[in-house]
Amino acid sequence: MVKQGTKKPRKLAKSDRFPLIGKELHKRTKAELAAIILEIAKEHDVVARELEDRLPIEKPADRLVADLSSAIDRATRFDKRLVNCNFDVDWQAYADVQKGLSRLVEMGHLADAKPLALKLMKDGSYQVEFSDEGLMAYEIGHCLEPVIRAVKAAGGVEAVRWARAMQAADRVGFICDKELAALRGRS
Repeated sequence: MVKQGTKKPRKLAKSDRFPLIGKELHKRTKAELAAIILEIAKEHDVVARELEDRLPIEKPADRLVADLSSAIDRATRFDKRLVNCNFDVDWQAYADVQKGLSRLVEMGHLADAKPLALKLMKDGSYQVEFSDEGLMAYEIGHCLEPVIRAVKAAGGVEAVRWARAMQAADRVGFICDKELAALRGRS
């Protein structure tokens, strides 16, 4: 007959891992900590975006344009199999788009902001068209407001052309419709 083990099974640790991590981090120099954080940020886009939000980083216009294009893609992405449903929306991406377009306009890069706004209108209105309640329409309009104001201030034939292109890109026909019609000289 085989003797049954008399040892009790090991208990799972109930302690939190963060004090252990914190203890090890406190042993590191600032340079080592910066290197660790940078390495983690390179491997995880979410961490990189969080660091960009928390640190006073001034992005050059070309970096901001690339990040904005990516944010528009994230914001307007949806599963086409979920037509007329309340599908998941990346609300943080919409906030990033709004912040980025505002920043581009503030930096005086309206020429860079206008095609991105057009991309947002095209892709965003497509998302609204496929949604159940069009919840993103407000966010899209909010993102476009600083660009529309800047185009209005610039005025001229280019403003009219841009407004026409924006209205043509709007698949649902009501996103910023009054503001764009005013740019075209119609109410």
